[in-house]
Amino acid sequence: MKLRCYLLAAALTLQAAAVSAYGEYSIGSAAAVSAPVAPFGDTLFILYGNLGGITVQKRAVLVAENIIRLKDDLLFYPDSLVVVNADEEHLVAYRGTVLVGLTAQQAAATGASCRELAQEYRDVIAAAVTAARAENTWLAVVKRLALALLVVAAAYFGIKYLNLSHRKLVVLLRRHKLRPVKSLRYLMDTNRQIAVGLVALRVVKYFLVVVVLYVCVLTLFRLFPTTRWLSDTLIGYITAPLKKIFSAVWDYLPNVFYIAIIVVLFRLIAKALQIIANKVGAGSLAIKGFQPDWAVPTYRILRVMVIVFALIFIFPFLPNSDSDIFKGVSVFVGLLLSLGSTSIISNIISGMVITYMNPFKKGDRIKMGEHVGDVVEKTALVTRLRTPKNELITIPNSIIMTAQTINYSNSAKDYGLILHAQVTMGYEVPWRRVHELLMEAGAKTQYVLQEPKPFVLQTALDDFYVRYQINIYTAEACKMLDIYSDLYANVQDVFHREGVEMVMPHIASVRDASKVSIPREYVRPGQEHTPPFRVTVEKK
Repeated sequence: MKLRCYLLAAALTLQAAAVSAYGEYSIGSAAAVSAPVAPFGDTLFILYGNLGGITVQKRAVLVAENIIRLKDDLLFYPDSLVVVNADEEHLVAYRGTVLVGLTAQQAAATGASCRELAQEYRDVIAAAVTAARAENTWLAVVKRLALALLVVAAAYFGIKYLNLSHRKLVVLLRRHKLRPVKSLRYLMDTNRQIAVGLVALRVVKYFLVVVVLYVCVLTLFRLFPTTRWLSDTLIGYITAPLKKIFSAVWDYLPNVFYIAIIVVLFRLIAKALQIIANKVGAGSLAIKGFQPDWAVPTYRILRVMVIVFALIFIFPFLPNSDSDIFKGVSVFVGLLLSLGSTSIISNIISGMVITYMNPFKKGDRIKMGEHVGDVVEKTALVTRLRTPKNELITIPNSIIMTAQTINYSNSAKDYGLILHAQVTMGYEVPWRRVHELLMEAGAKTQYVLQEPKPFVLQTALDDFYVRYQINIYTAEACKMLDIYSDLYANVQDVFHREGVEMVMPHIASVRDASKVSIPREYVRPGQEHTPPFRVTVEKK
C-alpha cells in the first residue's frame, strides 16, 4: 500500500510538471532537445525534452545515478524492476524508487507507445545492471588481470623484436647489402643515401614503438570498467579526426567528380590543339596566312590559355575556396607574382612578338648588336646564340626587341649574301688589271655562287693608292669565316703569281728597296731587283 501511494505521488508530480510545461513543449521540439543516459559508459537510451524546470540533461544525470545505485545493491534481481502505469505516465521503478518516468510526449518522440517504451527501458536497464555486476566478480577480475599480463607481454616482445629487426637492417645497410637507389645518384652519393636510410629506419622504429605502446595502453584501460572511459577517450583522439577527415572527403566526392570532368574535357581540347599544331607544323595542314613555324609557339600559348580557363572553372570546387583565408592567400600569391614577375612577363610578351615577327629561326646565322652567331635555342624567355668560337650567349627576349638584328641566313637564302674584301693598290698598277685579278680570286673561292657573278668596286682614290672592293655572292651564311679566309688567300696567290706587289708606296718599315717584295716563288727571271734610282745634278 505504501509503495503504491509513493508511486502514485511520483506519477502525479511528473504529470503536473508535464502539464505545466505543455505550453512550451511539443513533439517537434522534443527531438531537438535530448540527452543520452550512459551510466556505465555505453548509452542505454536517450531522453527527449525538458519537464518543467528540469532540463533534459539533468534528467539524464539523475536517471544514470539511479541505475548506478542498482549495481551496488546486493539484493538486486532483474525481476525487481517493474513498469507501473500512473494515469497517462508509465514509470520504471525498483523497490519503491522511480528510476525513469515516461510521458506520451516522450514516447511520441521515439515513435513507440508509452508502455512499449517503458518495457523496453526496463529490459535495457536490467541487462545493463546485470552485465555491470558480472564484471565485478572475482573470476572476472582474475581474467582481466591475466589478459592484462598477456597484453604487457605481447607489447614487450613486440618492442624487443622491433629493435632486433632495426639493428639487422642497419647492419645490412651499412654493409651495402641493400643497394642504393640508382635514380638518386645524381642528387646524393652512396654515403648520403645510407645516412638518409638510417634516419628513415630510426623514424619508422620509433613510430612503430609508439603504436605498440598506444595499443597496449588502450587495451589495458579497456579491460577494467573503471578505466574504460580513458580507453574511449584515447580512441576518440584517433577516431574523431579520422571520422572528420572521412566525412570531409565523402562530402567532397561530388566536387572531385566535377573537377575530373573538367580536367578530362580540357585535356581533350589541349590534345586536339596539339594534333592540329603538329599537322600544321609538318605541312600536312595549311592555313592561309599562317606560317608552319608559328604552329608550335601558337600551340603553347593556347595550351596556357586552356590551363588558365581550366583553373578558373576548377577554382569554385576547391575545398574552402570561399573562405576568407583561401581568398587572402590567393591575393597574397597574386601580389607576389605581379611584383616579382615584371621582367618575366616582359620577356614572355617579347618572345611572343618575336615569334610572329619571325626575324630569325633556329639555325640562322645572325648579328645582334655586337654578337654574331647561330641561333641554337628559342624559348619564351630567352634566345641563345653560339658564336663561331663556340661561345654560348644568352640574350633576354626583351633586349632583342630593342636591338638591331641582321639575319645573314635569310639574305643568303633569298638573294645571296654578299661578302666583300678591300684591297689597296698603287696608281702604277692598271685598274683594269686589278679588276681581272680580283674577279679571278673571287671565282676561285669556295662556297661562292657563280650566278650572280662576283663584281669589283673602286671605293676611293686616296693620296697614295686606289681602294678596290671585291664582292662575292654566297648561299652559305654559316661559312662566312671560311669564305673570308679562302678569299684573302686567293687574292694573295693571284696577285703574287702575276707579280703585282701589294705593298703601298707609303711604307713605314725599313727594307732593302733594291729588291721586290714579291714572294720568291713568284719572282720571274729578270725581276729580282728593282730599277735603280737615277739622280741628276744640274749646275747653275
